[in-house]
Amino acid sequence: MKRYGVVAGAVSGVAALAGAGALFLGGALQSNAAQQNVAVTQKAESISFVVRHFEKMSNGKYISHAKLPKTWKESKIAPHETRFDDTANGRMIRFNTWIGPSSTRSQLDRKIRSLKGTPGLKIVAKATVKGRSTVGNYPMTVSTVVYTYKSGQTTRWVATRYAEIKGGNVEFTVAGVPSQSKVLSNVLETATRTIYLTPTAK
Repeated sequence: MKRYGVVAGAVSGVAALAGAGALFLGGALQSNAAQQNVAVTQKAESISFVVRHFEKMSNGKYISHAKLPKTWKESKIAPHETRFDDTANGRMIRFNTWIGPSSTRSQLDRKIRSLKGTPGLKIVAKATVKGRSTVGNYPMTVSTVVYTYKSGQTTRWVATRYAEIKGGNVEFTVAGVPSQSKVLSNVLETATRTIYLTPTAK
C-alpha cells in the first residue's frame, strides 16, 4: 500500500498573515485584508524554532520533521496525527500525515463544508497558491482557509492548510485567539517551508 504523507486561519487574522510576509498566502490575503479595511497592531513576540522529529516508527526512526517552536509540548492524538501545544497561551499546531492523494483544493473544499454549523463561524480568507520549501519540497501546491469561530464567549482564530509535497499531501492546523494570529501565521509558514516526510515501505 502506498503511503500518502501530510504535514501541517477573524478579520485581524487576514491582515496579520498578509503583514507577516506569508510565503504562500501573502498576495491573496493582502487583497482580502484591503477589502476588509482592517488595521492590526499585535505585540511583537520572538519564537525559538528548532527541528523537531515526530511520528516515531516501530524501528525507532521518525517519519516526519519540521522547524517548530522549541518549547511547545508534543502529543500524539491519533495514528499519523501529532499536536504541539503552548498550553500557557492556549495555542497549538497540529499535523495529519495521512490524508490521501486528493488535490489540495479538494481537501480545502471538504474542510470548508465540514465547518458548516460551527458556532459563530466566519470564513475570512481562502487561497490556493504555489511556493517553494527549504528542504526540497518544490514546487509545492498549498491550499489554506483562515476562519474564526466561537468557543463559549471566546473567539478562536484558525488556519488550516493542505500542502502537496514530495512524499504526499500534508494537513496543518494552527489555532489560538485573534491577537496571536501573527505569531501563529509565522509558525504555520515556518512549518510549511521545512516539513519533511521520510519515505516508508509500500
